[in-house]
Amino acid sequence: MTATTPHSPAQAAPTESEKIAEFALTLRLEDVPADVLALAKEHLLDVIGIALASSRFDIGASVLEAARELGQGTDATAIGSGARLPAASAALVNGVLAHALDFDDTHIGAIYHASAQAMAATMAAGQAHRASGAEVLAAFVAALEIGCRLATVGAPDFHNRGFHPTALCGTFAAAAGAGRLSKATPQALAWSLGLCGSMASGILIGGNSWLKRLHPGWSAHSALTAVALGRAGFLGPNTVFEATKGGFYQTHIQRVPAPEALPTRGLGAEWQARGIALKPYPCCHFIHAFVDAALELRGQFALEDVERIECPLTPDLHKMVAEPREACIRPTIPYRALFSVQYVVALALVRGRVDLAAFHDEPLDAPEVLAVAARTFCVPDPASDFPRRFPGEVVVHLKDGRVVRCRKAASLGTPDVPLSSEALKAKFMTNATRAISEAAARELMERVLDLEAAASLDRIMALCSPEQA
Repeated sequence: MTATTPHSPAQAAPTESEKIAEFALTLRLEDVPADVLALAKEHLLDVIGIALASSRFDIGASVLEAARELGQGTDATAIGSGARLPAASAALVNGVLAHALDFDDTHIGAIYHASAQAMAATMAAGQAHRASGAEVLAAFVAALEIGCRLATVGAPDFHNRGFHPTALCGTFAAAAGAGRLSKATPQALAWSLGLCGSMASGILIGGNSWLKRLHPGWSAHSALTAVALGRAGFLGPNTVFEATKGGFYQTHIQRVPAPEALPTRGLGAEWQARGIALKPYPCCHFIHAFVDAALELRGQFALEDVERIECPLTPDLHKMVAEPREACIRPTIPYRALFSVQYVVALALVRGRVDLAAFHDEPLDAPEVLAVAARTFCVPDPASDFPRRFPGEVVVHLKDGRVVRCRKAASLGTPDVPLSSEALKAKFMTNATRAISEAAARELMERVLDLEAAASLDRIMALCSPEQA
């Protein structure tokens, strides 16, 4: 098949898409710093565990049923069910599952969930193309790094304009990983990235819907579609990122980054993936520092002695995690609860834990939790350095006039306060055993953490199915 290049042959300097394609296709594991490689394997393990847990919720059954309607195939495996699907459909399912409980990681500076769509796309493409574990790991690392860089350039403007950077930037990241595994040529992958400019989509309207949870799945699904088109010679624009008319950044944040701020600056030498934070709590990452503060204060006073609790919060975040107040202090669905500072702080103070059970297995209207939530108020935080970090503070006013407080500049799981490997493994086991046996979960953990030794993904994906594990 012959295709005409969409840009002039006289164009000497490579475009951002061409640089990203080159990085994704040529990255070698030996060129990845040891700490970044270890981070990638731990985050891959984390997000697979979350997907397993999510598969046991209604959203898991719903997205699987929809994916089956899209067509038949056996290229790749849906996590938690073992269903064999076309690769793009498996990527859709697994991406949704990875983000469905809002328990997946976040790049703090980019405000970007990095691993969900990277996992979904690379595992599906890896199975479809019979890739080795080492090849999949390299593709996953590339997808992590590229997504973080694309999202960082637009932070916090994507959020401020109502877009979800995970959905937007994750599509390009997933395509980079899938393009490598499908052995796309540099030109084909650059075209694919250009096509992602129209496939990348995600608005932050939520309410009671599952829309936000769709985003990583749709990104991974779109990415595999874009890669297939590019490999087939379907021409895409090579200047999707730097174009001043109709380009990705110009249309979404009304500005094109300056040359020194373009996503590929320092690519391969500086690793933004180091900024990805794990979640110890299954709630919005903006709330995690408040949980840490509340847990530290717990036991220093009797709850019946509390007059009022104040939580200084970044002004830009009030509409997302503190308003409307009535819905936040008396949530009726889990998703509203895990986006409420007031409710989550009350959970931490009353129960001493913020876990999946608190949101999904136990009643949301426990009187003792609601009583504390009703006395909790979010106020402006002039000291916040958001979006560089997500700080949190809990100030407890007692009836006898005493005030106790705790402020956390950064939360547990961030690069400033890393989550231990033991804590990560415990989180994985708790999540994974909602769907598979303890023995299967332990073997799965060992194999993912030694992914580069795997000849294929066959055993890993088999362990993600209760029937086969």
